[in-house]
Amino acid sequence: MDRQKSPHWDRHLRRPKLKLPKGACDCHFHFIGPQSRFPLRPGHVFSHLDFDDDTIEDWLLLQETLGFSRGLHVLSMMYKDGYEPMLHSLARFPTRLRGVIAPASDITDPELDILSDAGVVGARFAFRVSPLIDDVIVRRTAERGWSMHYLLRGMNEIDAWRRQILATPGNFVIEHMGLPPPEKGPNSPEFGFVLECLDTGRCWLKLSPRFSGHDTFPFADTEPFIKEVVQRAPSRLLWGSDWPHPQYFKPMPNDADLVDMMLDWVPDAAIRHRIFVDNPAELFGFPPP
Repeated sequence: MDRQKSPHWDRHLRRPKLKLPKGACDCHFHFIGPQSRFPLRPGHVFSHLDFDDDTIEDWLLLQETLGFSRGLHVLSMMYKDGYEPMLHSLARFPTRLRGVIAPASDITDPELDILSDAGVVGARFAFRVSPLIDDVIVRRTAERGWSMHYLLRGMNEIDAWRRQILATPGNFVIEHMGLPPPEKGPNSPEFGFVLECLDTGRCWLKLSPRFSGHDTFPFADTEPFIKEVVQRAPSRLLWGSDWPHPQYFKPMPNDADLVDMMLDWVPDAAIRHRIFVDNPAELFGFPPP
C-alpha cells in the first residue's frame, strides 16, 4: 500500500493585516528535520505518513513575515521522547524560544536539569500517543517549574484524564481549544470540560481553529467557542499556529489568514496584546521584549 503524504504548508508568504505587537509569541509549532540530521523516530504515531522537512530556517522566514519574535517549540509527536531537536533549537535561540517535550518515563534528573536550563518549560501528554499520564513525570517536572500540556479529544479521553488533569500541580495548558466538536456548540460536555479547567485559575488555553468542521477559512464555526473563552479568561489565553500544520488534509490555510482571525476573535487591541505578548511571557518566562 502506498504511503500517504502529509500536505505541505502554504509557502506563499505574505504579511497579515494585523500588525503584531513587539514580543508577539506563537505558542504552538513544530520543527520537522532536517531528517538527514534529526530522523523521525521509528514507530511514531503517524508512521503511515511521509513528511517534508520544515526546519528552523523555514520558521524564521515565516516569523519575520508574520511579525512574531518569540515562540514555544512543541516537540512533534513524530520524535516521541527524543529531545535532540529541541536542545538544538533552544541552543540556537535561547531568548527567543521556549520548549515543550514528552519526557520518557526513565529520563534522569540530570537530563531534566539540562533541559530546564536550556529552556524547556513544559511536559506534553497526548492521548493518541499514550492513554496514560505518568504521575511521576508530572511530579518531577512540576518540581522544576514546568507546566503540563494536554492534547485530547472527545469524552472518552476526557473521562479517562479528567481527574489527573484537574489535579495537576501548578499551571497546565489545554492544546487546540480542547478540540471540542463544533457541531455540538459551546454547550457541549466536551467544551464544558474546557471551561471547567479554565475555572480552576491554573489552566491556560491555546486559541486555534484546528477543531473546525469547515473545510476552508474563515472557520466561522469556531467563533462562538473563542468568544466565550475570551470573555471568561483573557489573562490565560495563548495563540498557536500549529505550523507546519502536520496531518492536516483539508485545503491548507495561509498563515497570514490565521493571524488575521484574531481581528474578529479579539477586537480589543489591549486583550490581543495580552494574548500575544503578556500571557506567554508570564507562563513561559520570556524576558521583557
